[in-house]
Amino acid sequence: MAQMLELVCVLLFLGSARAQIPILCANEVNMETAKCCPVFWGDGSECGRISGRGSCQRIAAENGWRDRSDFRAGWPTYFFRRLCVCRGNYGGADCGECKYGWQGAQCRERHVVVRRDIANMSPREQWTFIRRLDLSKRILSNRYVIYTSESASPGSRKSFRRVSVYDTAAYMHYVCSKTVRGGGDSNYAHRGPAFLSWHRMWSLQLEHEIRNITRDDSFSIPFWSWVGKSHCDVCKHDLFGRNEGDGSIMSGSIFSSWRTHCTNDNEHEASMDVVCAPGPGQPIYRLNGERLVYGPPMFTGLPTRRDHEACLLLHVFDTPPYDATSTGCFRNALEGFIDPQNPYQRSIKMHNAVHVFCSGTLLNSFTAANDPLFPCIHVNADRIFDQWWRLHKTSSYPAGHVPIGHRADDIMVPFLPIVKNRELFGATTPLGYVYEGN
Repeated sequence: MAQMLELVCVLLFLGSARAQIPILCANEVNMETAKCCPVFWGDGSECGRISGRGSCQRIAAENGWRDRSDFRAGWPTYFFRRLCVCRGNYGGADCGECKYGWQGAQCRERHVVVRRDIANMSPREQWTFIRRLDLSKRILSNRYVIYTSESASPGSRKSFRRVSVYDTAAYMHYVCSKTVRGGGDSNYAHRGPAFLSWHRMWSLQLEHEIRNITRDDSFSIPFWSWVGKSHCDVCKHDLFGRNEGDGSIMSGSIFSSWRTHCTNDNEHEASMDVVCAPGPGQPIYRLNGERLVYGPPMFTGLPTRRDHEACLLLHVFDTPPYDATSTGCFRNALEGFIDPQNPYQRSIKMHNAVHVFCSGTLLNSFTAANDPLFPCIHVNADRIFDQWWRLHKTSSYPAGHVPIGHRADDIMVPFLPIVKNRELFGATTPLGYVYEGN
């Protein structure tokens, strides 16, 4: 059988009771034809062509990289060379839904939600969010499948696997954390200009999928404002769970039963030779500042308010060589490889400091997205990105010798419909959300 698609071989459209939900492109025919142009139920034509929603078009890979062992290279042409290209405000794999920020039968109504500080939400609102996040871990995705190895042996046959809505999202982060062959420490989601764009898209995708399973178009992911904190104040029983002495989430927490996904690659963790090997996951755990693997002077705790303020003052978005060694720039300061107060000095600050402080499942980028706290950590990083952009609107996404996957016109892996890094750089309102307090 022909090899099949990964995470994003999608189906029909969001939120309609009339939507069909077979995973339309995950089959031998679509793989052999390299075509994923589903029929829009509303008019019976591919990509809603009759209704003027879109058309099936040939897609040229723009990543400029070919590696037959790595489906991320030249995404999405490893699987498909013809996809739906939607017109106007239409979106989705079949152009049967609306782009982010729009709603209505003709996608002409603005739809903007407010992402709130979880600390400002009422206990009832907090609990509603927690329950919906947990629901996403328990319901199988009817829109996506993941592309995985069938054993932990390198080069083993790969096939589709259905997993939960949340595990689908965790897979996306895991697979983009694997290194690029011949690219040193580089990967598709970190250590480069696309760090913020990629995680912005990841959060939008998860938000979108939770709206789909809850039928609540007002759902949004709140942020954990980790700046200026001395400990993880949301790591308590009625939110993300208090940890035991060994780091495990105390029993009785809604998240104490959560287990990791895609954590059986062992020594092939960073390699595409094995992709999400089958096997049981591990319980989620956090250390919350205790017994950490890093200490002074590189790591001094959660980000301070002065770190945050200094980060926002950095005018240049990114600098050569556009990786973890870049200095004097906002992206690497917020990602956390340099000190915002001394942006020419290596340090563990901002976003990276949060992962190190919480540690446990969150410490390793391959496993981090398995922790339910992960979305709220990254939505806060996105909020700071939004604050920065409002202060430096003349700044631009970098050009020049930028690493593969991080260039402005590189297609983000592994999202479908396709989206380019530059499209997620800028204001949030066109994407359908704003931040409380920004």
